[in-house]
Amino acid sequence: MIESGLPSPITDGQIAEFWRRGLGFLVDWTILVLIALIVIGVLDVDLGADEGLRLPASVRVIQGLVAAAYYVGFTAFRGQTPGKMVMGTRVVMEQTAHFPGPAPSVLRWVLPGVFVFLPGVTVFGAVIYGWAAFDDRRRGLHDKAAKTVVVHSR
Repeated sequence: MIESGLPSPITDGQIAEFWRRGLGFLVDWTILVLIALIVIGVLDVDLGADEGLRLPASVRVIQGLVAAAYYVGFTAFRGQTPGKMVMGTRVVMEQTAHFPGPAPSVLRWVLPGVFVFLPGVTVFGAVIYGWAAFDDRRRGLHDKAAKTVVVHSR
């Protein structure tokens, strides 16, 4: 049963394992780091070797916008980021099993994604994503907010 009280068309056997979601996230993160490095190179950003690796606020904003376009775009129109494609998973609406579309995809990204813009608060992102390890349908808090679930695509 889902929050609306109606049964979900998604069976427990279709729900992707937490480890599969985690590995897909690492693939996506790696892709986004590579994109960030390209942006840093193109913009010729000085990372300040004496101060450690700190990105200027302008680069963090660009990084956040690229991450938003990446996650929202792939999720809304394919139900899968490249990481999910590699791991054989996809995001669907829990009530209909269809791709989320733009509005739920934005909501799904905003909850953890806002922390891309705020340095030093990544623990909140870990809690939001990590919730899936304890949820009965392996949903992170971002999934619960958007009413989505991650399932096997194969």
